[in-house]
Amino acid sequence: MKRVKRLISLGLSLTFALSLVGCGNGADTSDANAQDTPSTGGNVVKIGSLWPLTGGSATIGQQHADGAEAAIKEINANGGIKSMDGAQIELVVADTQTAADQASVACERLITDDDVSLIIGAYNSTCCISASEVAQKYSIPFISQGGVATDVTERGYDYVYRINNTATFDVQEMIVALDEVCKEYNLDTLTYALIYENTDWGSDNARIWKELADERGWTCVLDEPVTNGQADMTSQVLKIKESGADVCNVSFYTDDAIVFANAMYANQVDLPYGIWSVGGGWQDSAFYESVSPEVYEYTFVQEDWDMSGVQNKEWIKEVAQQCKDTYGYEMSSFFAQGWTAAYVAYYALESAGTTDAEALRDAIANLNIQNSDEERALLSGYSAIVFDEKGQNTFGGGPTGGTIVQYQNSEPVALYPAEHSSGGTAVLPIPAFSER
Repeated sequence: MKRVKRLISLGLSLTFALSLVGCGNGADTSDANAQDTPSTGGNVVKIGSLWPLTGGSATIGQQHADGAEAAIKEINANGGIKSMDGAQIELVVADTQTAADQASVACERLITDDDVSLIIGAYNSTCCISASEVAQKYSIPFISQGGVATDVTERGYDYVYRINNTATFDVQEMIVALDEVCKEYNLDTLTYALIYENTDWGSDNARIWKELADERGWTCVLDEPVTNGQADMTSQVLKIKESGADVCNVSFYTDDAIVFANAMYANQVDLPYGIWSVGGGWQDSAFYESVSPEVYEYTFVQEDWDMSGVQNKEWIKEVAQQCKDTYGYEMSSFFAQGWTAAYVAYYALESAGTTDAEALRDAIANLNIQNSDEERALLSGYSAIVFDEKGQNTFGGGPTGGTIVQYQNSEPVALYPAEHSSGGTAVLPIPAFSER
């Protein structure tokens, strides 16, 4: 069930029970600046939670919203905002409808109608860009999570911050993994095809891939932008087949990813070194529920988190189990991103001790959240969250920021980098369809 534009009262009574730890990060614990916002719950601070809950990215947006909800439940159960006399946090959840213009409208309503103190969101790059423009206009802090387009933090805005990686980091992770493939299989060069949705996200990914690939002497044999929402991509995948590419780099959201993958399978397009997806639809459980396993077998996917965390940290294992029990799906990078965004918002409020927008902006700018066994904010696995002068988390990615997996026997096997590997090996060259 999609929960659109709802107000979630998050009190001390929980259905999502987790072991709790004290709030760290050196926050001021005085109550001198406690806000007495009118609400049925007493001291309450509102945070806008802005995600695509309908449209092409709906299942992805819902996972972000679930992660944020789960984190806020834990924070409230642990005493709320201690520097504001234990104020509880309420999430006001709004829907971008997976559309940039609707993201702007929803963001403005959160600010003018719902009186939120700051906003987290909004996954799609175009939505992050448009919504954050509104937040900047109203001088309300906007913590971007999900959108990787360069422009999110390149416009000189002082109320906009991004936790996650940029498109450059995403592509670097795949290119560095392919460097390892080239070494292992004694490949002097590669030929590659680019196919991508033609908004900021896909176009950025393709541009950066081409720049890094050209530095290595690889040859581009196809550069194919695609308009979102096509019902059939047979003509595009036949171009890939005719190109003779070794590798295909893909950037599509869920609906388009389904259409593309089915077309690749239907036309038996063989790529000896695989499809390499920049996350997007291939990170969405709805994709895997909609296509047959043979459609995505051997595909490489760039995941925006450290997938080894579930195995390596007991508290992450607990959260993963609670995600499964409460929301009915395996914890994903999207759930982790929503959780982390909510915790960053909480830390900013705890540090500022007030809902004053300028004080919150400065508090976000000065956050220094380090990953440790005790720190529960970094479910996404980043080594730290420290923002630079442009508002970009300087630890938001890079060649070791995420995980490259290959689907083998319908399951993701973590391969690159070595720090995130589950100990498996890549299946390469990939068997032709006629040999499977």
